[in-house]
Amino acid sequence: MRQLAKYAFANAKIRAMRSSLLEPVLFGQLTEAADQYACLEILKKTPYEGVVAGLQKGYSFEALEKAFIKYDLAVYAKVEAALSGKAERAFVELVRQRYELEELKVILRIWHHKLPVDWHDHVIPGRICYEIDFAKLAAAQHIEEFILLLDHTPYKNALMKARQAYKERRSSFYLEAALDVDYYERLIACIAKFSSVDRAVASRILGIEVDIENINWLIRLRKYYSLGIGEMLEWFIPGGQWIHKDEVRKYYTTDGLAKVVESVSLGPYARIKDLAQDNVMLIENFLYEVLLREVKLALSGFPFTIGTVMGYLVLKQKETRNVLSLLHAKEYGWQKEEIAPLLSL
Repeated sequence: MRQLAKYAFANAKIRAMRSSLLEPVLFGQLTEAADQYACLEILKKTPYEGVVAGLQKGYSFEALEKAFIKYDLAVYAKVEAALSGKAERAFVELVRQRYELEELKVILRIWHHKLPVDWHDHVIPGRICYEIDFAKLAAAQHIEEFILLLDHTPYKNALMKARQAYKERRSSFYLEAALDVDYYERLIACIAKFSSVDRAVASRILGIEVDIENINWLIRLRKYYSLGIGEMLEWFIPGGQWIHKDEVRKYYTTDGLAKVVESVSLGPYARIKDLAQDNVMLIENFLYEVLLREVKLALSGFPFTIGTVMGYLVLKQKETRNVLSLLHAKEYGWQKEEIAPLLSL
C-alpha cells in the first residue's frame, strides 16, 4: 500500500511522458531522409520541435548536442518533481548529475592538455546541480587549485583520491576514473536507502549499467592504454550485476584484447566474444540491448516501483542517443545501411 501511495502520481505522469517517446516508424523516416536538414524538418513535428526550431544551416554538432541535453535536463526536472519520496528525488538528481560530471571531465581534459579551445563550446550554460566556475577551472595553475575550486561539490573527494596518481603519471585518466568510481558509489549508497522492493529493482538495473561501464572501460583500456591488470582493476567500478573484479582477475591474461573480451563474456554478455573484437561500437550497441531488455522487464512488471522511473529515464537517454547519432551520421553523408547499426530501437 505504501508503494502505491508513493508512486501513484509519478506512475501516471511518467506513463504520459512515455507516450511522447518517438516511435520506431519515425526513426525509419529519419533514416530515409535525404540529409540532416530534412531530419530536422521531421523532428519539428515531434516533441523536439522547440529543440530543433532554432538550428539553422551550418549549425555545429556541439550546438545540437547542447540543445538536446538542455531538453533532457528539463525532462529530469519533471520526473523529479513527480516523486514524493526524498530518497527517490535524490536519486533522480544524482542521475541528472551525470551530465555535469561529463562536462567536468571535458574541462579536465582541456585544462590538462592545455587545449586551445573555448570551453564555452563544451558546457551547458547555467547550473545543472552545482555552481561551478568553469572559467577558473580551465585557468587553474595546478591540480591542487583545480580541486580547491570544487570544494563545495562531491567531486572534490574523488579528485583528491586520484591526485597523487595524476601527479606521478601525468594522465587525466586517473582523475576521470576516480570521478566515475565515486559517482557510482554514491548512486549505490542512494539506492541502499530505498524500500526493499525498490532496492531490488534499482540494483538490477544499475548493476547492468555498471557492468556496461566496466566492460567498455576494460576493452578501451586494454586497446588504447595497455595498462597492467593491477592498475586496471584499481579503477574498477563496484556494484555490477554480473561482472566483478575477482572474475576479471581470474580470467585475465596478457594475450591481447580477445582475452579481455572473453573475461567479461559472462551471463547475458556471452555474445560479446562472437562480435568483431576490434569494433567497439558493435559491442557497445549489444550491451545497450541487454540494458534495454532489463528496462522493459521493469516497465512491464509491478508499476509502482522506482523501476518505472529508471526505465523511462533509460528509454529517454536511448532516444536522445539515437537521434544525435542519426543526425551526426547524416551530417557525414552516411547511407541508411550504415546508419541502422548505430541505432538501438
